[in-house]
Amino acid sequence: MKKTVSIADDHPIAIHAVNSLVSVVPDFTVVHECLGGMDLLRKLREEPTDVVVTDFSMGRGDHSIDGFVLLRKIRECAPASGIVLLTAQKNPSVLQRALRQSVNAVVSKEDELSEVIQACLLVHRSEGQYCSPIVKALMEQADSGRGQRNEAPTRKELDVLRLYAAGYSLAEIADQLGRAVSTISTQKHTAMKKLNLASNTELIRYAFETGLI
Repeated sequence: MKKTVSIADDHPIAIHAVNSLVSVVPDFTVVHECLGGMDLLRKLREEPTDVVVTDFSMGRGDHSIDGFVLLRKIRECAPASGIVLLTAQKNPSVLQRALRQSVNAVVSKEDELSEVIQACLLVHRSEGQYCSPIVKALMEQADSGRGQRNEAPTRKELDVLRLYAAGYSLAEIADQLGRAVSTISTQKHTAMKKLNLASNTELIRYAFETGLI
């Protein structure tokens, strides 16, 4: 019996490319094509598939669901499905968290498309987690540039990032949390370094994609 596959991406051309590739593999058949998270979850509830190939960020709006919230809900409604994350995301902290949370394989959209098939095959065979060459290089580069491997921000540091991403100034955060402005500034800087965030724009994007705000 063929293994069933769901594909979710907000770019139709990406869905078509993945479908065309997956469909030529004798072991697989694509049964769901989804342009958003809500559509994917609805179809998985009706008919779970063996493998789910999904993007991480698929837009925002009243009828969309994204990031780690989407990954968590996929796991809830299709607990037996293998999840292949096909993403343009380059933040190693996001990719590492995805693997810790529920994802079985991560493939970069900058990799060869054949990496999707490799990931699907490994997930289907339950051969452990898989990272494509570009994803693996991103993680190794991040590890080599950190003083401590996989160091995560503290709760206090995340509180600062959450408030800053929500639009508060450092002075307002300091007043709200009862800390000195210099302390808030240091905690923000340290947390961004741990998360490999190079700018405030990346910080805000990270906060939205991870559900921090």
